[in-house]
Amino acid sequence: MSDAPTEYAGPEDVSTEDVGPGASADVVDEASDLADRLRDIDDLPLEQRAAAFEQLHGELRARLEGADPETAD
Repeated sequence: MSDAPTEYAGPEDVSTEDVGPGASADVVDEASDLADRLRDIDDLPLEQRAAAFEQLHGELRARLEGADPETAD
């Protein structure tokens, strides 16, 4: 088995199968929503894309840290 990372071409590579067997419907829906959002961001012009990724990063960080995304950053 190779230690090389798997090539990632973009959010179109994201599949709801990636969340793992037995995942709840909510988790599958969230993964699908995130993939859709990433596709939408990828379609934006560069400056808008950077701002959208920055916003998404803040939201995901806040969620991981257990903070309210409205008050984070």
